[in-house]
Amino acid sequence: MSFKHYAMQEAKQQFVEYDKNSDGSVSWDEYNIQMYDRVIDFDENTALDDAEEESFRQLHLKDKKRFEKANQYSDSGLNLEEFIAFEHPEEVDYMTEFVIQEALEEHDKNGDGFVSLEEFLGDYRRDPTANEDPEWILVEKDRFLNDYDKDADGRLDPQELLSWVVPNNQGIAQEEALHLIDEMDLNSDRKLSEAEILENQDLFLTSEATDYGRQLHDEHFYHDEL
Repeated sequence: MSFKHYAMQEAKQQFVEYDKNSDGSVSWDEYNIQMYDRVIDFDENTALDDAEEESFRQLHLKDKKRFEKANQYSDSGLNLEEFIAFEHPEEVDYMTEFVIQEALEEHDKNGDGFVSLEEFLGDYRRDPTANEDPEWILVEKDRFLNDYDKDADGRLDPQELLSWVVPNNQGIAQEEALHLIDEMDLNSDRKLSEAEILENQDLFLTSEATDYGRQLHDEHFYHDEL
């Protein structure tokens, strides 16, 4: 909830900045003006000779495609909910297919609808003079095999791919909760009382669980126990 709340608040603040004419909608032109100080319109079918400009063209076209997908009703712009879907597609159910497809387009080099270990590692090529892979490659291979490839078939299907490109914050949240209890639970009952929180309020107020204390002052953030 903390992570999602932060993302939503950030998107709401951005929405006001992007909505230049304050009509409650962000058009594609307004997005361009906010991002690039001008309206940009690339030809989708014409590559540019300059490598840097072509790279920017590709990124801009990806943004446009995501903008169009977020626009559920195909009107002139994005309302707040659609803008949130554009900025944080991983948080919105109707954008899931788009997130998966975008990831496949980026990583599935042979077009088989899956991501192999080699595709997962990207452009890495092992040094033929080295006895073993560097540490970061070993870590990435372990993540592929033990965290993402749930059916152990040596490749990531669309749902497994989703767990990679849209990490589940549940594990991070659980680690932080256990950390707070380990540090603040003075009577070892595996619960935090008001007295224990007040005794360790500095730790509590600097925790991700409370968004570094901000949620304790946010009347719109719903959490019974906070």
